[in-house]
Amino acid sequence: MIDVAFAFNQQFLDLDHSADALARSARHPYLESLMRALSDVGSGYALVPLSVLTFVLLRRHGHRAARFIPAMVIGSYVVFLLTKWIVARPRPRLSPYGFPSAHTFGAVVVFGGVIYILWTTELRRVWRWTGTVFLVLMILGIAASRLYLRAHWLSDVLGGVAGGTAFLLLFLIAADPRLRPSR
Repeated sequence: MIDVAFAFNQQFLDLDHSADALARSARHPYLESLMRALSDVGSGYALVPLSVLTFVLLRRHGHRAARFIPAMVIGSYVVFLLTKWIVARPRPRLSPYGFPSAHTFGAVVVFGGVIYILWTTELRRVWRWTGTVFLVLMILGIAASRLYLRAHWLSDVLGGVAGGTAFLLLFLIAADPRLRPSR
């Protein structure tokens, strides 16, 4: 599994310590508030209500993707919990296990899912691009916040991105017949 390779590769461990040193050197009171806010957006306390809101809005407008939102969110939760349990890698400062970063994994799945919906819905091009850029910046900001706050190693965050992307792509291929290879 790609996530496990991140967690135990010596080069990633060296990179983890370099990124942690950089995060420690970048501490600033203004950044602290911003990074805490971004981290909060990536938490389950924010992503679950955002997912419910997305589900309600999509369902209200009759979008076929609405029915997949609960399965996507629950499935991603199960996958990252299992990965954390299997890898059992400690965090830089906190416990329990840190690999992969659940905030990053969840942000990639939820915001990536919304990006997919933006591009499969009748919307003006400007709204698609605006939404996509905003959501990608949110994912990157949440990932950066986990490093800045020293809640995760860099490899935990990269594992969250890789795992979240893999889960989302596999989920979308399973959920949308248009994405499956033709026979």
